[in-house]
Order: sequence, then C-alpha cells, then structure tokens
Amino acid sequence: MRNIFWQISSTLDGYMEDPDGKLDRTAEIEDEEFKAYVAKMLNSIDAFIIGRKTYEVFVGYWPNATGWEADILNDLPKYVVSTTLDRVEWNNATLVRDVEPAIRELKQQNGRDIAVFGSATLAASLIELGLIDECRIMITPFLLGAGNRAFKATKRQLGLSLANFEKGSSGTMFLTYRPDGQAN
Repeated sequence: MRNIFWQISSTLDGYMEDPDGKLDRTAEIEDEEFKAYVAKMLNSIDAFIIGRKTYEVFVGYWPNATGWEADILNDLPKYVVSTTLDRVEWNNATLVRDVEPAIRELKQQNGRDIAVFGSATLAASLIELGLIDECRIMITPFLLGAGNRAFKATKRQLGLSLANFEKGSSGTMFLTYRPDGQAN
C-alpha cells in the first residue's frame, strides 16, 4: 500500500498564499537544504494529486519550464481533483471527480509515495477521509498577516506526532507529521 503525503509551504502564521493568491513569499526560499529537501521528496514519489486551483497554477508554469524538477513533474502521473473542470491538458494528467474511491484505489496500488501539492481544500477533504498518511510542512520564517490558510477547517480532529524535522540556513523548518500512532 502506498503512502500519501500532503506537501505544503506555509508562513509561520499559517498562510500558504497572500490575499491575492500569490505564493511569492512562501516560494522564495531556495537555500541548499531546501534544494536537497525538494530533490529527496520528488525522487520519492511516482504520482501526485492536486486540486483545481493548484492545477491552474501548475499547468500555467511547469509544462513550459526546464530543468530536472520540470522533467520530473511533467513526466509523473497527475491526478487533478475537480468538479468544475471538463478536462485537463497536461502530460499524464487524469481528471478525478469522485475523490474517495479514486484515491483509495491509488493507495492500494504498488508504487512509491504519492504527494498532494498545495491544494488546502482537497487536503482537508482527504484528512477527513483518513487518506493522508503524512503532513509535510515547510514553514517559512515570515508573518504574512492575511491570506489563504494552509489548514482548512475539518469535522475530524486529528492528533499528529512529529516524525521528522530539519532546519534550513534560511530559517525554514521542514516538518513531517504523522497521525498519532504512525510516528517512527
């Protein structure tokens, strides 16, 4: 069975983007530890899941980007969860409408980990369904004050245990949490 982790970048006060939907501050940290973290994470997955908003951001950038990260993201199977899109137009992308059975089926397949990138609303749904095995949070040393919160309200309370942490030279913290009882 495959693990699904939610990969999110957040400011210290819990925002993943500013009120205008920009990711500038949370995405600008690029120290050596960040680069190593991203390389390790991307090399550990063989698919990823995103919601509609994240899909629109990603498809506007990655298909035309160059470099090893672009090569990986463009080649990987992508599962785009949306009830409003009619189709997805990105290499190896599949539109998912019925979330729970589709994601449960993905988890049952053999393979490496599956990442959920950004997609806070989708992640909240997957947390409620018990389908997230880890929350991997990059906390940037910045207070944004307002914007789109990384963690959306859920009906399910979930105790988490810290499984791993690292600190970058920029002050960014790389935290991995697992639902209670799953920490190493």
